[in-house]
Amino acid sequence: MDHLVKKLTFLLVLMASQVGLIWAQPVLTLSEAIDTALVRNLTITVAEMGEEAAQRGVYRSAAGFGPQLSLNGNFNTTLNNVNQNFIDGRNLSRFGRAFAPNIALVLDWTLYDGGRMQAILDRLKVLGETASLDKRLAMQNVVMATMDAYYEVVFQASRVAYLETIIAYYEERLDITEERWQVGRGSKLDFLQARTDLNAQLAERSLAQGELLTAKIALNGVMNVPLDRDFQTTVPDRGQTVYDLDELKEQARLTNPVLLRGARMEALGRLAEVELAAARKPQVGFRGQAGYSYLNTNAGFLLSNQNAALTLGLSARWSIYDGQHLKRSEEIAHLLTEQATVQKNSTEQAVMTDLMIAFNRYESDREQLAFENENSALAEENLTISAEKFKLGASTILEVIEAQRSYDIALNRLVDAEHNLRLSELDLLVLSGSLIQ
Repeated sequence: MDHLVKKLTFLLVLMASQVGLIWAQPVLTLSEAIDTALVRNLTITVAEMGEEAAQRGVYRSAAGFGPQLSLNGNFNTTLNNVNQNFIDGRNLSRFGRAFAPNIALVLDWTLYDGGRMQAILDRLKVLGETASLDKRLAMQNVVMATMDAYYEVVFQASRVAYLETIIAYYEERLDITEERWQVGRGSKLDFLQARTDLNAQLAERSLAQGELLTAKIALNGVMNVPLDRDFQTTVPDRGQTVYDLDELKEQARLTNPVLLRGARMEALGRLAEVELAAARKPQVGFRGQAGYSYLNTNAGFLLSNQNAALTLGLSARWSIYDGQHLKRSEEIAHLLTEQATVQKNSTEQAVMTDLMIAFNRYESDREQLAFENENSALAEENLTISAEKFKLGASTILEVIEAQRSYDIALNRLVDAEHNLRLSELDLLVLSGSLIQ
């Protein structure tokens, strides 16, 4: 009876300490972890800066649309020594100076360039879209890394929890074998074996606790928060969704940032070809200039002169031959476009292949989890019955050991199955472009 009281007291103290530990540690949900990572992760900050820079570069003047107005001015001063001999016999010799300020307002406007300006503007827009996709891809990578790290914490915490469950049965077996050995109804070998098996489980739990701490540090690193921050996790409700493969494929074509980026690279190649082809067409421009000039000198026949003028005109240019430089540039641009097209198709094929594999793995993991849930329940019931029979002396220690081993394997497989299902669903969401919207 004293032994039973001591054991109950120990369990109450242990439960109280665990409750205090849980209250001391804040609960971190998966959505909170993702939100924190999206706000604090520096990779996204860099991507946002790149997106803003690209978006600021999308405007018509950057492509050459619209007039260019400039104000030009200069001031020239000349100092000279004048010696002049005239045919009528006069002679002029003096030190001269002259200054001539002038100012001009110049308007240049490209009226037609074969479509090159439009191609440049379209290219800038595509570059802006590509920067947005880069940001989205960075966000997806951060979310994926956060979920993967969070699932690892959940996995290691589940390992610790199932080991705690297993250890409770091993402690019960140790108490029973010790009691039977003390009263002469059992063998000391059974007690020693029970102690050895319990120590092995305790060592496994210690290892799992260390891996749990490592997983928490990794998650804190992804969230860019203090690495020693402690927390409790919740078990995400994953694996309940039934997906349709055809819908996932269509979703991937519409929203997968890797596939969309490949399409943008192909579009950039096409626009580069259009931009080069425009150079074969004539270039027409308009120029207007309003200017004022003034000359003042003390040497020569003209002492001063001022002039105000308005000049308007059209200019045209058409490149006839450039040593086949343009032709070679067009050929290179076409090859690069074809390369981008092949790369896009190759990427799409790889994504669709991985998507189908992930879908099949997800369906298999869902089925596997259902089996492992059933097996763990059966193994627990078998262990409970074996332990009760062993207490009553109706079974051997070997039956208890085998039941414990089966329950240990069943719980371990159950934890692995839950973790595998979460990871396979994560892959499915990433490949289909559904992880972030």
